[in-house]
Formats: sequence, structure tokens, C-alpha cells
Amino acid sequence: MNTDSIIEEIKKQLTGDPQKDGPFLKDQSEKYKNEENSDEINRELAKLLYECAYNDMHRTIDSYLAVKNPEVNEKLKSVRKRYENLNYTGGIEILREIIKDNLFAWMDDDEVTYKSFGTPVEHTLYMQIYQPEKEVRPVSCDLSEVYSLYGWGLTQKSKYTEAVDAFQRAIELNPTDPEIYIRYCELLKKIKQTDELRECTDKIMQYAVTKEQLGKGYFNYSYYFSEKRDFDKASAMLEMSRIFMDNSKLIENEMKYISNSMGLGSIPPAHSREQLMNIMKAEKIQPGPSALVVDTAYFLAQHAQQNLDYDMAKYFYEVVWELTENDDVQDMIAEIERTIKDMKDTKQ
Repeated sequence: MNTDSIIEEIKKQLTGDPQKDGPFLKDQSEKYKNEENSDEINRELAKLLYECAYNDMHRTIDSYLAVKNPEVNEKLKSVRKRYENLNYTGGIEILREIIKDNLFAWMDDDEVTYKSFGTPVEHTLYMQIYQPEKEVRPVSCDLSEVYSLYGWGLTQKSKYTEAVDAFQRAIELNPTDPEIYIRYCELLKKIKQTDELRECTDKIMQYAVTKEQLGKGYFNYSYYFSEKRDFDKASAMLEMSRIFMDNSKLIENEMKYISNSMGLGSIPPAHSREQLMNIMKAEKIQPGPSALVVDTAYFLAQHAQQNLDYDMAKYFYEVVWELTENDDVQDMIAEIERTIKDMKDTKQ
């Protein structure tokens, strides 16, 4: 028999159980060791044995993570608490353990890409914008948030090279989470990566689901233009930031810096709406929330409502309301709240 026929016959006898297939393949190597084409056979058997070992390893990892990863959300709460208390070392230690547990899992291959989305909006945006050709499979924990918090902690400890790697892994796992980019921008400011800061801020604006996120995006544009010594545009972006972000002290301090840099004795005069729009158009800066985010949240709200999932419908409509303050959407939220209340009253 030729090599192809022998290998095909062997494949037919594989069970899919690495504990059985491993010894079987080794026996087959012994069986055909005196054949004229034994070297070719052994090369093919080695490939099968590698696949068997790979599957065995991942089956073991999957079983291990099935126990470990449900605990991750609680650990993330603990990390955030430590960070609030400025205990970055303690938070980083917890995150390193989670990362070590997951290090050999969730590696993309030719057919599958693994992602860790925090919300259905992020998942839907990813599918629409990136249109992946590979099958998208979910990671069994919020691993993108693990890496994002890890990058933030490392940033606070001035471990900038490691922090960059952590944020890039977080973005790889979830490229549509605006909070990852917001944290990453703070690192990029520290390491003076101005052009990359601009690109990262564009991502915040593209995926923002709250006014606060939009405000931080415009604030970052202001920082970018200040670094470029273009103070007129910097002050314009601060004005845009003030529309969306409730942090007047931060904006006031930045405006004073811009005023001093321009050699003015007072705050620069405000731009008109037309001037603001012209600047954003010229700089290709998104004016307000992304239409795609609003449309996606609205679609998901309607879909949830049609499926009688009123809690999720309310959540998605609230995203739309947050970004648009549309009166019709507010009426829908009020109607859903009445429906939820009626359902609870009926059960009592």
C-alpha cells in the first residue's frame, strides 16, 4: 500500500479521544517500521500525533478554565477596589494569575478567532465593521477587560513597555470597547506617542456609547492639538468636550494652559457652531455620537422588545437616549418600565 492509503486507513480508526489515539498512532509507527516508505508514513503519523497532543492539551486547558474562569468577574471587582485604593501592585498580582491561567488558550488559528466582548453592542459593531471571515468564538471570561486593567495598572507603575503589550492584547480580544482605548490614550500621552494618540482617540469616538466617553474623546483631541502647537483647534475641541463631559475643573485647567501657551491674558473667545463644524470637517473628526452605534443600539433594543426581553430592550434604548436625548426613545423607555412593573405586579 502507498503512504496515502495507509494514512487514510489509520485516520478511519481514530476515535477523537487523545488518550486512545496517542498510543494507537505509536503502535502504527511500530507496525509499519519495516515498510519501504516507513519514513513518509512516520512523517504523516507525527503530524497526526501532534494534532492529538494539541487536542489533548486544549481539552485539559478547557476543563481547567471551566472551573477557573467563572471566578474572574469577582476577581476583577477585587482588582478595581485595589486600584481605587491606589494598590496597583495588589491588583496587578491578581491579573497576572488570571493571565497565567489563560495563557495557552484562546489563540487564533486559520479558521477561528477568539473574542471577549463586554456587551452585545460591542459584538454587533465588530461583526459589522470588521466582517470577519473566520468563525468568531467567545472567550469564557472577560479577558479583554483583564488585559485592559493590567495595562492600566502597569501604566501607573511606569512599566510602559509591558503596558503597551497588555493594551494591544486587550484590543486584539475586543477592538470595539471604547474604555480600552480611553485607558490606552492615557498611556500614549505619557510616552509621547502623539500620532498614535490621535488614531486611538478616533476609535473612542467610533465606539462611544456614553456622553462621558465622547467628552473624553474630544478632550484627547484637544491634548493632541496642544502637542502639535495648534492651540486654536485645541481650544475648539475643549469646547466640544464641555458639551459632553461633566468635568469643568479639568477643562478649565486645560483652557488656562492653552491661553498661556497662546500668550493671551484671558480665555480665548468661544468658537461659533459653524467654526466648530468646519474644524471637525477639515480634521475628519466625528461631530457627536457615531450614527452606527446609535443605529446598532436601536436595532438591538427593537429585537429584544420583539422577543419580550424587556430588561435588555430598556438597556439598549437607554444607550440610544444617552447619545441622542430623543423624546420618542424616552417614551419607549417609560412604556417598557411600565410593562416590567406590570409583569412584576402580576407575579406577586
